[in-house]
Amino acid sequence: MRLLTLIGLVGLLGACSASKEEQQETTQVPDSVYLYRGDKLVAQTFDTLRNSLLSAIADKGFPHAIDFCNEQAYPLTAIYQNDSVSIRRASARFRNPNNRPDSLEMAALADFIVNGPSTKIIRTRDQVHYIKPIMMQAMCLNCHGVPDENIKPETLQAIRERYPTDQAINYAEGDLRGIWHIAFTLKR
Repeated sequence: MRLLTLIGLVGLLGACSASKEEQQETTQVPDSVYLYRGDKLVAQTFDTLRNSLLSAIADKGFPHAIDFCNEQAYPLTAIYQNDSVSIRRASARFRNPNNRPDSLEMAALADFIVNGPSTKIIRTRDQVHYIKPIMMQAMCLNCHGVPDENIKPETLQAIRERYPTDQAINYAEGDLRGIWHIAFTLKR
């Protein structure tokens, strides 16, 4: 009986020890791993969004792209999420109120304005946050550029109908548009 109790205690201690080691390993994963995983997720998500958007534009034009983004951007972004990974886009000048930045995202955006945009890893108690700048590209100006210069009147009308409080216009190519924010939840 003592032998069985001793074997049980050793097994229990081993399980606790493994769990503690697993926790330490999870929190000690180097930033480079999160940078790699974040880059991969952003590339996949961006490609999915871009290709779907290009298809919608080719099908019915830029005004239709506004409806498409309103209805499909979130479900398409969610494809690559799971219980331990969340993906979102945020901007200080958001079109969709769901893209309003939280305090961490606002701090990252402010840092990009002061120090220039670059991909960052920010660690909090329970998460590792991958933050990557979204820079304005030429094609994006059709919906986010200057009205009557880049944005055609029918597209601007669609924006105003879908997003009456829109702030996401008057950008130029190369401007900081917002951020990708991927949160990796740490196992505790």
